[in-house]
Amino acid sequence: MAALQQVSEEYREALEMGDPPAVQRRLGQLGTLVNQAGGLLIAIGTPFALEIARQLKEVGARILGVDYRLAADCRAIVDRIVQSVPLRRVPAHKPDLANGKRLFAQACATCHGADGTGPPPDVAKRFDPAAPDILHPDFNWSPYEMFNRITYGGIETAMPSFEEGLSSQERWDIVFHLFAERWPPCTKPLPPISSDRLAVLGDFELGNQFGYGAAACLRRDFLPPGR
Repeated sequence: MAALQQVSEEYREALEMGDPPAVQRRLGQLGTLVNQAGGLLIAIGTPFALEIARQLKEVGARILGVDYRLAADCRAIVDRIVQSVPLRRVPAHKPDLANGKRLFAQACATCHGADGTGPPPDVAKRFDPAAPDILHPDFNWSPYEMFNRITYGGIETAMPSFEEGLSSQERWDIVFHLFAERWPPCTKPLPPISSDRLAVLGDFELGNQFGYGAAACLRRDFLPPGR
């Protein structure tokens, strides 16, 4: 699922790269990622896994061309997996924002900048592609989706996997810290909601459910999972 998430996010970005050989190289890398995921599903061998593998094969056949529906189709496959497979998508314990800030400074700031908005130019030029602004991502990420990226890293990028380097709870701490930091201080406190509910909602969904700017409060003051 993390592989499809990455393709859905980066396919359009790859098409917009200015150098045609670089575009084909990046598309090839994303295609390899899709094919590897399909191979793992074939090895699982259940009817559902084989059906998803078939869909991934179709995505792989389309990925080297210009196909503006591909990202949405990848996203639809991700949604189907989420609805059909009992994946854990929430933290086991209440995330610690202060610890997340400390861990971000240690593990992430060198590449993504001290505040998460991207590295200075002298650092950015070392990476291809450059480390992005993760405080204000282009996508309506949920915390779980950012957790996936920290866990598995980025294919053929400088972004490593932190599955071994950071515990699951530490990764959640970093993610919840970033989602809180993107907003100004809360001025009209709201009744807090549980951190497991927050983990699967993007800021767009929070705004729809609780009003514009609600994330400024809900991302900073929240309850433990299951509350």
